[in-house]
Amino acid sequence: MTTEMSASTETTPTTATTEARPKRRFGMLTVFAVLLLIVGLVVWYFIAFRNHGAKVVLVTSGEGSYWDLVIAGAKESARKNDVDLTVVRSKSDADAQQQSIRDLLNKHWDGMAISPLNPNSQANVLADAAASTNLVTVDSDSPVSGRLCFVGTDNYAAGRLCGDAVRDALPDGGEVIICVGNIEKENTQRRRQGVIDELLERSFEPRRAGDAPEQVDAADQVLKGLKHTIVATLVDGSDPAKTTELLAQAVNDHPDVKCFVGLLAYSTPAILKGLEQSGKLGQIKVVGFDVDDRTLAGIEAGNVQATIMQDQFGCGYHAVRILADSARGTAGGLPMFQKHSLACKVVNKDNLAKVRAAIAKMQPATS
Repeated sequence: MTTEMSASTETTPTTATTEARPKRRFGMLTVFAVLLLIVGLVVWYFIAFRNHGAKVVLVTSGEGSYWDLVIAGAKESARKNDVDLTVVRSKSDADAQQQSIRDLLNKHWDGMAISPLNPNSQANVLADAAASTNLVTVDSDSPVSGRLCFVGTDNYAAGRLCGDAVRDALPDGGEVIICVGNIEKENTQRRRQGVIDELLERSFEPRRAGDAPEQVDAADQVLKGLKHTIVATLVDGSDPAKTTELLAQAVNDHPDVKCFVGLLAYSTPAILKGLEQSGKLGQIKVVGFDVDDRTLAGIEAGNVQATIMQDQFGCGYHAVRILADSARGTAGGLPMFQKHSLACKVVNKDNLAKVRAAIAKMQPATS
């Protein structure tokens, strides 16, 4: 009896040890499998989200230097938001830009940022872009396109600010001529109307219908305020050489003109060239738009009274940021009322040095 119990006691630990080994081995395999899964998920994340960011394209409405800071902002945003950015510098021609957009629609994009040259004639292609992907308009708007939002300056308010700078330049009033590129472009229309309304001392109404250029050019239909009179709007078709040519003619046609207002980045340099050729440089006031180097040099030399500085860097930056968020299903970055309005300010001799320093920091690094 004692022998049997002893034998039974000796066999029990052997059986328990044998059963524990498979369990321990199974546990190690489970831990190893979980580790492999975690590593796989990490690798997948970096491949899916880090190396293959949202594909976004920015289409400009011109090839000029104005777009340099816009593109710099877009590239910085693309770097921070893991975006694969393509930039298309379109010519200042509505048909050429429309064809560029059509060509882009044959490819896959997670977002498009477009500055439309002619919102009316391009309505169909812009609507197609909005239907195929997330569309943001930049610098110039097209509200009927179905875009997510507009990113850029409140151009009517900026025009009023520009008109106020003209009043500072001509406190006693006088004749004023406005220079524009493309009268069909939404930002130009609103900007010009802001200047007119400010000089004619009208109420602040961003939706006011625009005064037609032909009414301004007609001698018996000039736009006359208490002190200031807009006697002409020169439309140059986005051609600086044409601006200079039209200005020389305008000086002859309106010998009493006191101020030229340029509403685009190239306008002021072209105006200065025309005034120099006409022997009027320094005799007629100039108020401009944007911060072209030649415009800033004109302020320093005393030949330009002031210019209106837009947030070009922010325009590109926020357009790409909004499209990146939208591509990833994040709507929190979308602005209210479908407009992300950017600040602008007057640049004159008083703040010229600070403005130049700020621009230098935003310039893309050169290799």
